[in-house]
Amino acid sequence: MDLTGQTALVTGSSRNIGRATAIRLAEAGADVGITARSDEEGCEETARLVREAGSEAAIALADIGDPDAVQPMVGDIREQLGPIDVLINNATYRPSKPFLDVDTQDIDRVLAVNFRGVFQTTQAVVPDMIDRGGGSIVNLIGAMVYLGKDGHAHSYGSKLGIEGQIRQLATELGPDGIRVNGVSPGLIDVDRNRTEEWDRIEREVIRSTPLGRLGQVEEVADACCFLASDAGSFVTGQVLHVNGGTYPTPTLVPDS
Repeated sequence: MDLTGQTALVTGSSRNIGRATAIRLAEAGADVGITARSDEEGCEETARLVREAGSEAAIALADIGDPDAVQPMVGDIREQLGPIDVLINNATYRPSKPFLDVDTQDIDRVLAVNFRGVFQTTQAVVPDMIDRGGGSIVNLIGAMVYLGKDGHAHSYGSKLGIEGQIRQLATELGPDGIRVNGVSPGLIDVDRNRTEEWDRIEREVIRSTPLGRLGQVEEVADACCFLASDAGSFVTGQVLHVNGGTYPTPTLVPDS
C-alpha cells in the first residue's frame, strides 16, 4: 500500500484507532494532518510518531461539532501540508443515556459531531480531490451501531446515518474518481478506564468472538490504509467489518 506524495487528514487522531491510522498512513508514505477537539498533548505525540515514520505532520485543534470550525481546521492542515487526498473521518461522540431521558439538546449534539461534522469535513476536502483527479474517504462506524446497545439510540442512530452518506457519496463522487467507504471495528484493545464490569464484559466478548481475542488498533488502521490506497482502487460504497467474526452475533460492548 503506497501513499507516497499524498496528504491525509485523520480526525480524532490524538489516540487509539485515530493515532494508529495516522501512523499507518505515514508508513505508507502520506503526510498526515492530525486533529482533535482539545487533546493537544495527544496530537503532539501522534505527530511525533508520524514524523518518526518518515512523513510530515500538521496539527489543528477543532470541535467538528461546531459548524464554523470545520473549514478553518481543514484550511489549516491544507496550508501546512498541501491539498488533501485522503480523509479518515474517525472523530466521534458516543454518550449514553436512557432513551426516554434523551432530550433535543442531546440529539442535536450527537448529530452535530457524528453526522453533520462528518458531512462538513467531507465537503471541505472534496474540492481538493476533484482538482487532483480523485481521492479516498473512509468513515469509521463501529459494530454496535449494527447490533444495538441500551442507552445509545441517539448516538448510534447518528452513526448509522454515516452509512447512508457512504452509499450516496460513492455514487455521486465516483465520476470524479473519489471513493467513499467505511470501516466498522468490533471490540478493539484501546486505552480505556478499566473496571470490574468492563473486565467481565471483555471476557464475554472474547468468548463470543470466533477468533477468540480483541482486535488491535493496528488491524483497524490497516483496513483504513487499504481503502485509502490504490490497493482498494475498485472498492467504493462499502463498509468493511473488522471484528473477528462477531457480527452479527449480539454482544454487550461498553464505550471505549
